[in-house]
Amino acid sequence: MSAPKRTNPRTESLKRLVSCLLASLVVALMWGPQEGSFGNFWFGITQSIFKPRVLVFLALGVVLFLVISFWPKVVPYLTRPGVGPLVSGGVTVLAAQTLMHWGDGIGDSKFGTVATAVSNTPGIAPLTKAFFGWLCWVMLAVIFVLAALAIVRGIKVLAWVAAGLSLVAAVIAYVAHHSVVTYAHLLDHSLGVYVEIIGYLVIITAAVVTALSSAEMAEGRVAVNRVLGWRPGLPLVVLGLVVGLLAFASATWFSPQNFNATMSDTHERFRGTGLAPLAVQYLIWLGWTLFAVTTLVGAAAAYLRNRVLGWVAAAGGAISVVLTLITIYDFSKLAGQLHVDSATGPWQNLGAGGWMACGAFFLIGAGGFIAATAHGSVREALARAADSDVVASGRAASTQFLSAPGAMRSGIMLAIAVALFYPPTATGFWQSVLVSEIGIYVLLAIGLNVVVGWAGLLDLGFIAFYAIGSYTTAYLVGSLPIKPPSWLHMSPLLAIPFAVAICLLAGLALGAPTLRLRGDYLAIVTLGFGEIIRIVAVNADGVTNGSRGPDTQVPHPVIHLGPIHITWGLNQLQYWYLLLVFVVIVLLAFRRLENSRIGRAWAAIREDEVAAQATGINTFQIKLLAFAIGASTSGLAGVFFASQVGFFNPDNFVLNNSILVVAYVVFGGMGSLPGAMAGAALLTWLPEFLKDQVPAADRQMWIGAVVLAMMIFRPGGLLPARRRAIELRGFDGAGSQPRAVPASEGM
Repeated sequence: MSAPKRTNPRTESLKRLVSCLLASLVVALMWGPQEGSFGNFWFGITQSIFKPRVLVFLALGVVLFLVISFWPKVVPYLTRPGVGPLVSGGVTVLAAQTLMHWGDGIGDSKFGTVATAVSNTPGIAPLTKAFFGWLCWVMLAVIFVLAALAIVRGIKVLAWVAAGLSLVAAVIAYVAHHSVVTYAHLLDHSLGVYVEIIGYLVIITAAVVTALSSAEMAEGRVAVNRVLGWRPGLPLVVLGLVVGLLAFASATWFSPQNFNATMSDTHERFRGTGLAPLAVQYLIWLGWTLFAVTTLVGAAAAYLRNRVLGWVAAAGGAISVVLTLITIYDFSKLAGQLHVDSATGPWQNLGAGGWMACGAFFLIGAGGFIAATAHGSVREALARAADSDVVASGRAASTQFLSAPGAMRSGIMLAIAVALFYPPTATGFWQSVLVSEIGIYVLLAIGLNVVVGWAGLLDLGFIAFYAIGSYTTAYLVGSLPIKPPSWLHMSPLLAIPFAVAICLLAGLALGAPTLRLRGDYLAIVTLGFGEIIRIVAVNADGVTNGSRGPDTQVPHPVIHLGPIHITWGLNQLQYWYLLLVFVVIVLLAFRRLENSRIGRAWAAIREDEVAAQATGINTFQIKLLAFAIGASTSGLAGVFFASQVGFFNPDNFVLNNSILVVAYVVFGGMGSLPGAMAGAALLTWLPEFLKDQVPAADRQMWIGAVVLAMMIFRPGGLLPARRRAIELRGFDGAGSQPRAVPASEGM
């Protein structure tokens, strides 16, 4: 037997260096405006590579080569306290100075465009010119290098210097941006400067952690749990305080495009116009008073761990949210009656201030609720975990993310606050994207996660059930050429149980003859089913109206119950909150299902179908149930889609959409409900975000790069299921190290 060939270390290093440099050149081609044509590729290459900027990308390639080559020596430094916040803060500042908007009405509002306008404007402040010229990049580089040296060398004085310079940089960024807005008399709603300030605050956190920490290794999850578990509910109260100060002091409450009125300006605008007394008092003093009182009570409840004060803060936050909504409704309704700034009715022409105030009160009330219901401390949680089987398996409670008392509920409350009060502050375009793309695909991903993530069945025709739900809705509301009987004609909301039931039956009809197949064979059969449904929809002119879709618009949902009259379709926000109700109901049901006997049977089939069958599980019935439940969820999404868009056609249900939903589940984390939702939200948001960043032809290239990076660095997905994470990582090393067994536990 011949001896294996010995590789030359120099040859391997040379190959690695060439690969990194070639990768950097590819990124240089991807970055920036793409020029040239299909007939002249060389022109685009010369514009992207043969420019001085290519040296920056080559330098990044060299840095990547050094990191890969000396990775074992780099790892100990990456685990030191402060590294995570430093990298996050640096990336945030970099994103603010490259991607975010810095001034409405100045070209595309990007930082580079504003910088060009500032450099060409005489008479503007020298500090502003310097910041938008060379100072912003020099500050970022110097601060990052100083903080990195402080972390690597453990120099505390250097860390304090970096923290001080970061604070100065944040102030300079705010002053420079304010100077531009004031000089140009802009009604500015850009977020670039605020994102930059947040990035520098995160770098300050990294520097302070480095200066105060004596640990050699950073335990990020333990640190997060200690912060959240020190006083349960207090982080939410602090966050609510910050959001509330911005809402009441500087945010726009009315007419963001013209008047740009803050809360006090709104009071002046509607003084003497017959505004309701409660709204008048709220705008003068009641809002500030409620904010101060609820914040003090919530902070006291969290710090003192007082249950009574916690319930008082929760009640105060809920009442304050209601009063804020009443105030917003009153002055926006009055503005519609008076046609102030072209308003025609309530909830129109509002700024972000009122919704931010609602979010602040909600967060403070949520902090009080957590303070009233969370008991114990991190130390007690660790003590309880020390006597459990968790430690025996190598997973201490402190190393599990959000395992501190109240931490998980804090995360849930923050997510609820964002879902409720962020959408009204978004532009009309992003509200439409949030509803018609992100929301619907999140619901589809939740349903497909049952089939792919929990049961381990590859379904490439899932979009067919979505089509069945949409066409069922169009039939029941009378929008197809074939009409239902008069007694069966109904509104879209009443069509939900029928569409869900028909999709469930369709799932059973598909699964019964095909689920004895496995792997690629099952994927091919489901792919064919999806194409059959689409082709039938195209060819059945007398039933589906062919490729034209419904011949009349699918009506919007309507509710008439006594004095309650709700009509959807006036704006996208109505559909968002309706969709939010659907998603919450489905999540609660699926969460119970995941931890049930059926959920455990799905997990067993996914891991080893033969072994599951040997233990007595009827694998065929359990897989059929997964198909049916997943299909019913897509039927619900189909009802929502049909009523929201009004008109659709078979092109909305092509194979590519099925593959996209599978990609969302895999990208987010198979078997993880939060992962499926996060994957669908991120990968539907990213193409819309890239519209303003890169040429249309290059969007898929960037999306592919993001997916490729995720598969390399997080193969389990964005938010992997715990079981999947353990399969990839092990029990934090417990599985790789032998554990001493007491003699009493031996054979």
